[in-house]
Amino acid sequence: MAEQSNYYSAANDTKWRELRAAMLDLDNAVRPKFRCKSLECSQVDQWDGEWFYHWLEIGWDRIEWVELSAKEALRRDVVRAILKRIRFAGEETAEGFRIYGYLRNGEAADYLE
Repeated sequence: MAEQSNYYSAANDTKWRELRAAMLDLDNAVRPKFRCKSLECSQVDQWDGEWFYHWLEIGWDRIEWVELSAKEALRRDVVRAILKRIRFAGEETAEGFRIYGYLRNGEAADYLE
């Protein structure tokens, strides 16, 4: 298990709740899938698209990062606007977006624009 003292928080419960609410407001055709990496292990979860129940079971206080799948232009634009509004620290990736719950001490990440 990673020592949580080696990390600092980049997101809080309010941001994770806002993200869930925003995703549930989207049409299913636009709503991205997500996968998470926990501080507790090096394994990355499988892609999941169930934001109503599964997202609540994650344990936000242990999320190192979450990836959102948004390869299509419309989905990417919609998700980017949501992440920008909520002010998540993260980065755009080939798959979509990676947003951070925790960063290692000494590392930094910009807010998504």
